[in-house]
Amino acid sequence: MRPEPLAAPGLDPSLADIAPQITPEVAAEIARVHYGVVGAATSLPGEKDSNFAITSECGTRLFLKIVSPGEPPEISDFHTEALVHLEARAAELPILRLRRTLTEAPSLRLDFGAGDRRTVRATSFAHGRAQTDCHRNAAQSRAIGAVAARLQTALADFRHPADGHRTTWDLARAGELRDLPVRFPEAAQSRRVARALAAFDERVTADLPRQVVHNDMNTDNVLMDPRDPARVSGIIDFGDMVRTARVFDAAIGAAHQMGRSEDPLDPACAFLSGFSAERPLDEAEITLLPAAIEARMAMRVLIPQARADRLPERRAYILRNSSDVWRQFDRLDAMPRDRIAGRIAEACAR
Repeated sequence: MRPEPLAAPGLDPSLADIAPQITPEVAAEIARVHYGVVGAATSLPGEKDSNFAITSECGTRLFLKIVSPGEPPEISDFHTEALVHLEARAAELPILRLRRTLTEAPSLRLDFGAGDRRTVRATSFAHGRAQTDCHRNAAQSRAIGAVAARLQTALADFRHPADGHRTTWDLARAGELRDLPVRFPEAAQSRRVARALAAFDERVTADLPRQVVHNDMNTDNVLMDPRDPARVSGIIDFGDMVRTARVFDAAIGAAHQMGRSEDPLDPACAFLSGFSAERPLDEAEITLLPAAIEARMAMRVLIPQARADRLPERRAYILRNSSDVWRQFDRLDAMPRDRIAGRIAEACAR
């Protein structure tokens, strides 16, 4: 029987879960029995799921995801059906393609022990280099923004009974995170997060255009072509999808493009320029972007800190991006607020 999830008010169970990771040997057996692929399994990093690359005897590769048991099956089905939808709606997009089982099922539910039942999904293996590990430039950020917008367009008419589920990473619920019992190293950090969440709450409205969105266009989830660093070769990890305001996809992508840039608005605005060229935002959405971007930044330090406090054995991995976010908060704080808003609006108008 697997351990009970750690108590974590405000966090999804799958984010506070301490479920055992699945071994490569078990993953290889699943690939053989259910997908007819005989090969070696190599573990890949993941926030909460057990992920594997399965390399067959002839050299082809399969991506196998064994979802955290803390994720309800209806949410896993939502993610699976989104990939089915995208197969039909956007075959040209560089996204993972479902690999069906030997019985043509798009996913599986398997038992891994008493009380430990998980969804299993296989897809094509995305080739490329994570943007995190690439040299970055404006053309690259602009290209990622354009692909993110095209992905959002392809999802515009997608519906699923579970698409409105509650998720910790939904920017619409950012204000609910202010009561998380988090211990930041410095009191000033707590105040900065509180200020970002309060500013967002003051500006966000319930009448923003909504749809299902990817909701996690971060630099680990975007793969670039090694031969052409400005070409997106893969968009991965659809595990945070939700129906929410469509502008949040733009805010999330912009926030993650900041990276370690001396001027965080340069790559953020390049992303927004590419996004808006494909999927223009309306005036209310553009006006909200500065606060939405900072709210996402606040979530990027608040949620990992809450998880690290509960999962100390994974602390280094969970907090790997936090120092960069704090540095970008400092750089934004050195800029006039009206200048930030003006540059973002200008990028969206190109």
